[in-house]
Order: sequence, then C-alpha cells, then structure tokens
Amino acid sequence: MYYRSRSIILRTRDLRESDQLVTVFTEKEGKLTAVAKGVKKPKSSLRGCVQPFCHSQLFFSQGRELDLITQGRLIDFFGNSREDLNRTLYIMYMMELLDKSLMDKAPLPHLYLSLVEVLKLMDQDGFNPLLVRYFESQLLTHLGYRPVLDRCVGCGSRLSDHYTFSLADGGLVCGACPVGSRRIDLRGDCLALLRLLSQGALPAIRRVKVSREAMRQLEYFLELYLEYHVERKFRVKNTIRWLKQAMPVSI
Repeated sequence: MYYRSRSIILRTRDLRESDQLVTVFTEKEGKLTAVAKGVKKPKSSLRGCVQPFCHSQLFFSQGRELDLITQGRLIDFFGNSREDLNRTLYIMYMMELLDKSLMDKAPLPHLYLSLVEVLKLMDQDGFNPLLVRYFESQLLTHLGYRPVLDRCVGCGSRLSDHYTFSLADGGLVCGACPVGSRRIDLRGDCLALLRLLSQGALPAIRRVKVSREAMRQLEYFLELYLEYHVERKFRVKNTIRWLKQAMPVSI
C-alpha cells in the first residue's frame, strides 16, 4: 500500500552503508519511522528532503516491519533558521520533544499545523522565545495534559490571590486545599502568560511584551511540567542551558 503526507523530519540514524532510518512527524499519520534507501549516495533524490527539521512531501510504501520512503519533494528548508545557532538549537529541541513524547502512528493534524506555523514564523521573523513556549503549550494540550488555570483543581472553586500549582494534579490549587511536594508558586504575570498560551491565540502571543523574570519562570515551569508528565529528560535543552552559561552571547 502506498500513501503520502506532508512531513517534518525529526531525526535520522544510519542504518546500512547507504540507508537511513528517518523519524518524521506527518500530517496524516502522526509520528513514524521509515527507511530511506540509498539516501546517503551523492545522487540520491531523497537526500535534500530528509534533513532534520525539513518540511517535505514524502511518499511511502508500507512494509512488513518498517515503511519505505520512496519519493520526496522539499517544501521548506527553513534556511534562515539553519544559519542561526539560537534558532537551530530551539528547533532541534522541539524535534526532540515530539520524538520523545508522541506515540507512533497517532495522527495529530492540528499539532502538526501549529508546528509548521511556528517554524515558518521563526524562519521569517527571527527567534522569539514565546513561539517555543507556545509550541510546548500546544503539545501539552494535545497530549491531554493541558493545565487547569481557571479554577482550583481540587475543589473547583474560583481562585483568590492565594494559589499554587500542583504538578501531580495538573492545575492550580487554592489555599484551602492540600497540595503535594511537587508544587510551583507562580507569579501573576507568568500565570497570565500561561492562560494566553493555553488559548492558542498565536497572533496575540506574538505581540505581547514579557518581562525577563516572567519569561524565565514560564520556561522553567513548562520544562518541569513536560518532564513530569512525559517522564523524559530532553538532551537538547541541557545543551542550550550549558551554552547560555559558556557563551558570551545570549542563547
């Protein structure tokens, strides 16, 4: 059986002398891993279509164990992002997020479209950390871990000025309800940003101005929340953290 789908390349691994295993996030089929035969040969027509974080139209042939990538057409190479270390690192982080959190062949077309939109904006407009935070928030929503931010997750009451966030319960907890040890005290401006991100209003997110402290806490919160529910550590994020400390430029 043959099928095709627009795809974002998450990662590649060498298989044999001229072949590669290619893990992709497709619009129609979700995440899958397929074989690209002969792709390491200099004249391979697939070579330019299966580079990490390329956006390609791929054609597949269903195999007994692994599907084969038979043809491909490059849609977008995101060349501006590839020339910028900051953008490249954060895009590779998003690729790792998808690779480690998604089940195989579970279609998520709306998440796919959100990813493509973020990659295009980052390539056209430059790096905006809120785009990465937006994608993290969209991923949590589609995985079923959207945080409860409009009421107490314990008793359902409306929130006053006294609240904290419970990682285990996945939402805000009022001062009258018990909360476990895995808790985070959120600033008011960080909470407002989280609510905006959870609404998925990307045009509004691009215009908002954020303090450095709010952005720092937002990144810290989403990283902890993802690691807690996905139960994985993300190596690219550790690389970014190390570079921030080691390099004089801002990463």
